[in-house]
Amino acid sequence: MGVRPMFEVPDGWVPRGFVFEVETTSPEQPAQVAQAFGARRYAYNWALGQVRANLDARTADPTIPPLAWNFYELRKAWNQAKYEVAPWWRCASKEAYASGIADLVAGLRNWSDAKAGRRKGAWVGFPCFKARHRDPGRVRFTTGAMRLEPDRRHLTLPVIGKLRSKENTRRLERLVVKGRARILSMTLSQRGGRLAVACRRSSPSSPATRPSRTDAAASTSASASSGWSSPTMTAPSNGWRILPLGRRSTSSSAAWPGKSPAAPSDPEPTGTRKPSVRRWTGARRTCAARPSTS
Repeated sequence: MGVRPMFEVPDGWVPRGFVFEVETTSPEQPAQVAQAFGARRYAYNWALGQVRANLDARTADPTIPPLAWNFYELRKAWNQAKYEVAPWWRCASKEAYASGIADLVAGLRNWSDAKAGRRKGAWVGFPCFKARHRDPGRVRFTTGAMRLEPDRRHLTLPVIGKLRSKENTRRLERLVVKGRARILSMTLSQRGGRLAVACRRSSPSSPATRPSRTDAAASTSASASSGWSSPTMTAPSNGWRILPLGRRSTSSSAAWPGKSPAAPSDPEPTGTRKPSVRRWTGARRTCAARPSTS
């Protein structure tokens, strides 16, 4: 079984995703969105019917050549038959039909891998036909007029047009304008009566690098040559006095601005100090017996 080659992200680039909740901007767009969802579902069911018909024919006659289960062969067959089986195909974007065929190829690949033991996880059955009341609305666009508008409040999809985003898209739009990101696909989906667009983009990865030991040594030597031996000796601009480590002031007001600092006391001796322990000097005092009043 052939497998559709996936898009290879260039070296140094990392794929990420953004999801924006959107809403229609014209009275015609709800019908166009429904047509896109139906076109994807129709192409999926048509391609699945071709696969099942080929399997049944090969079961009766093994000499019949198998139908290739890859994206390009099934899409080629769809383009040849769409004028007869779907004369209304121009009402939706061609990406809607391609999205349905790509989903079927992914389902067939998962079933084949699970049957051969190459797939981990739960068992995956053979793909079934999709019905409108069971299949969630979803369509993926990889080419065509798909972009983020400069106002950072609208997204444009092929045939459907502009959709208003409820969130600001400045974070992604800024990366695209500066050339630091590239939009790979936009997936329009519907959940609970709400529409959402998932933007898959790739951007160059820039991991944070720690300074090497040579750079740290160079910065230390540069600070020593400038006359500052320690960052604790830097005089602040607000007038506060910062004492070096290991020195204490005898006056509590030595570090306050506007007052003359007291002379630093001599450093304490380095000898071991004996702990002050209070020894037991006698018996514990007890209260005298209270005289009886009887």
